[in-house]
Amino acid sequence: MDEEDPIEQEINVHLTKALADNLYLLQYPVRPSFMTYDSVELLSGKVKPGQSRLELEVALNTSSSHYCKSKGEQFALNVDGKIGEGASFFTSDKMDKQVLTSHPTGAQVGRYAVGYFKGGELFMSPVRAQLQMKPSFSYLDKSDTRAESKQAALEQGDSSQDEAEEEATAVTVTFARQSRMLPRRDVSLHSHISRGNRRRSPGCHYTIIMSIVRSLSVS
Repeated sequence: MDEEDPIEQEINVHLTKALADNLYLLQYPVRPSFMTYDSVELLSGKVKPGQSRLELEVALNTSSSHYCKSKGEQFALNVDGKIGEGASFFTSDKMDKQVLTSHPTGAQVGRYAVGYFKGGELFMSPVRAQLQMKPSFSYLDKSDTRAESKQAALEQGDSSQDEAEEEATAVTVTFARQSRMLPRRDVSLHSHISRGNRRRSPGCHYTIIMSIVRSLSVS
């Protein structure tokens, strides 16, 4: 033992696995190191231990000078629609929270452990997995679903209106029997054609018929 560097205190160290299945080492690769989540309000959390998946909902500071209120209101309107239209994802008329989902790093975590003091003794517990937490925008799918539902409703309304209009425009058509007697002028023209056929060639016959048809159309 070095007399110049004496031992100040001796403590007992215990290795425990009581929390081994619930300890995760979290990283935030898309967030600057000086902007930690230590002071951010945690709204809810979900975990799937069998898959080592974690999802966190954290609050956004909507009163910050770096928060764009117009964009936040537009996001909330796209996702939730107007207030009172149904269940809302956000708790206000603005985008007031963010979702973080985990992504495995594939790193070996056997050399990581968490320690805490209790009763003058140090307890060490191994870490289950190392995860990277990144923003998730899956709630924007709700915006797409809402738009598709509105479009389908509009198309259904147009289809019903078209069917109603088709039923309303049904009519009854009556055909009058045509008289077999030709007018006096038609009879005289027919006689004229018959007499002309005896003196003209087939080509002239066609020309006479076309001329008479035009004459009838004009009159």
